[in-house]
Amino acid sequence: MKTRQFESLVKKRCRSGDLTFPKALRFFDDLLYFRDPKPSIITFNFLFTSMVRMDNLSTRYPPILSLFSRLARPRGISPDVYTYGICIDCCARVNQADLGFVLLGRLLKDRLMVFTPFLKGLCRDNRITEAAAMVFDKMPKLGCTPDVISYNTLIKGYCSAGKISSATELLEKMIGEWGEYKPSVITFSTVIDGLCKEGAVNKAFDLFEQMRSLGVLPNTVTYSTLINGLCKQGAIEKALKLLDCMASKGLEPNVVTYNTLVDGLCKKRLLEDPGKLLQYIIYKGHKPNVVTYTAVMDALCKKEEIEKAEQFLEDMISRGVQPDVVTYTTLIAGLCKMNKLQNAMKWLDEMVSKGISPNIVTYNIVMDALCKEGETDKVEELLDDMISRGLQPNVVTYTTLLGGLCKMKELEKAKKCMREMVSKGISPNVVTWNIFIDAFCTTDDVMNILVNVVLNHEARDYSAYISLIKAYVKRGNINEAMCVLKRMKQERLKLDIDAYAPVKEMLLQMGRVDDAKDLIVQMNEKKADA
Repeated sequence: MKTRQFESLVKKRCRSGDLTFPKALRFFDDLLYFRDPKPSIITFNFLFTSMVRMDNLSTRYPPILSLFSRLARPRGISPDVYTYGICIDCCARVNQADLGFVLLGRLLKDRLMVFTPFLKGLCRDNRITEAAAMVFDKMPKLGCTPDVISYNTLIKGYCSAGKISSATELLEKMIGEWGEYKPSVITFSTVIDGLCKEGAVNKAFDLFEQMRSLGVLPNTVTYSTLINGLCKQGAIEKALKLLDCMASKGLEPNVVTYNTLVDGLCKKRLLEDPGKLLQYIIYKGHKPNVVTYTAVMDALCKKEEIEKAEQFLEDMISRGVQPDVVTYTTLIAGLCKMNKLQNAMKWLDEMVSKGISPNIVTYNIVMDALCKEGETDKVEELLDDMISRGLQPNVVTYTTLLGGLCKMKELEKAKKCMREMVSKGISPNVVTWNIFIDAFCTTDDVMNILVNVVLNHEARDYSAYISLIKAYVKRGNINEAMCVLKRMKQERLKLDIDAYAPVKEMLLQMGRVDDAKDLIVQMNEKKADA
């Protein structure tokens, strides 16, 4: 087979996507045997690209770099700018930046400048300081002037790392040197997105206006980003005006834009008929996705139009849009709130039958509704099901179950629930303790549980101590309550009115006015220290 025929075969296999690593190595060796004419470096670049994109790159990069070295040997093939770029990118992907610097040194020696892949790798690894040093120090010293792509890469790295002020400063530098570094729509959009995510929407809008004044035309991404920022800030009217402005410029909103608006309008409850906006989106030729439907369903649930929300779920399924766990949980929460527990359980069964596993939020919502109905046995069944699916109950789960058990006067089960919760390392919160104390504070065995849990450090936190103080006060054990206060001071826990108030009231009721005054002085001292 002639050289060019073999090269065509190699390129075809690379494009096919089914090339294996051993076969790629054999192709490389075979290509080196051709001498008249020599294979093109382009064919080798095809091979390198395919190998870098294969799985398990972290174990395969040494042979890839070894092949790169073989190219430059006597009578070998000279790597070009793309070869270096591919191999430097390989180093960046496997977190071998130092090897990338070695290749970069060889590249510079050969007078081939390809900083961008390496720069992207540094930014991807959050090595922003090194990336900035490359742009502002190393590149100029080596006689290589950074271009707009270099600046855009660095700006994106700054934004991803949350260094928005650095990104803004670099953009201002580009604007100041307009003739040499003209920022593109990508440059502006990246910084606008960073400002919006930081909550600096007014600055983002000012930059948007500056961008237009400089003759850089915003695109759909720019508008969608700013609309999203405005909606999250609650500036819905401004967002709608921007949508109109976008349309007047001949730019069509995409589904992301609409999702942002739907979500913003729904959260602010400014959408009288969520269904009409959804129909409008469809009319405009856009296919609403699961996020769109879920946002609309959430709005309908909050408006207590639960039947419409159920219809929307059925409609989205009929249109080929698959609901996810958030969609089902949104509807289930709405049904539970409306006391339609039977319907909620029906949708829970359906989501499970479709292979969509409920998450911890789903379970907690249904458990709470069942507890309110006194269905504690079903709650325990759900808890077992939840654990069998690999989900670990959290403080909300146990508190919900505890509340239901206490309400049904199943006190032995409630004590067992509290012990199990603490044994799993889940600290009760204020709500948990209040439920427990209201049910048990007059019984000695439960006081022992409280003391052991709090003072033996099984669940030692501020809320636990406060609950213990309240329990002692309810039992009339004022001295023990004051001992807990003293212990909190020793533990250097912050004491506030929640800690002092129950003890102070009890002291006043007992006629121990001087002790109460001393406590008030301590409270005021703590306020002054704060």
